[in-house]
Amino acid sequence: MHRKPWALAAALLVGAVAAGCGSTPDGPTREPSSPPPVTASPAPLAESKAKYDSLRADLVAALEQQMPDITWSVDDPARMSRTQDGRCVFSPQSMKSSADIVERSRNFEEVFTAADPVLKKHGFPAFDGTDPVPGGWVVARSTDSVGATVTIQSKSPAYLDVTVPVASETCDSDELSQGDK
Repeated sequence: MHRKPWALAAALLVGAVAAGCGSTPDGPTREPSSPPPVTASPAPLAESKAKYDSLRADLVAALEQQMPDITWSVDDPARMSRTQDGRCVFSPQSMKSSADIVERSRNFEEVFTAADPVLKKHGFPAFDGTDPVPGGWVVARSTDSVGATVTIQSKSPAYLDVTVPVASETCDSDELSQGDK
């Protein structure tokens, strides 16, 4: 019935492409492709807080030393939340860079140089490149044997986040000290 079948095909193609572009998420949502198996049980909050706050501080120091023109500051306070499967997750303060790091880090090469030794010191595997994440984000992740995950993601500026399963009966952010809230 259509006199120009190519016009219908072109319209369908344009519609499909437009639909795909409109569904781009606002931020990274891809989970690590192959985290190591969880082989250790979550520790109590106090123990986890000390360990992973130290990791975060060491990562920031290493990144600032590697790229001295970029500083990091607190973005979000520490918090705790319960996942849908009932686990309690502690998130130390997240950090935000003063500028985008992708270009300055040579597509995260400087991030890997700075962060991989710190990750190893704290029992994490080295970053294994970046994840292909939609929306223009550049993301690197590493997960330890407890299931704690360090994420550095950049799309002007960059963010450093850590999530840690912890042993907690209440899983209430009131368990965190007032200085971190």
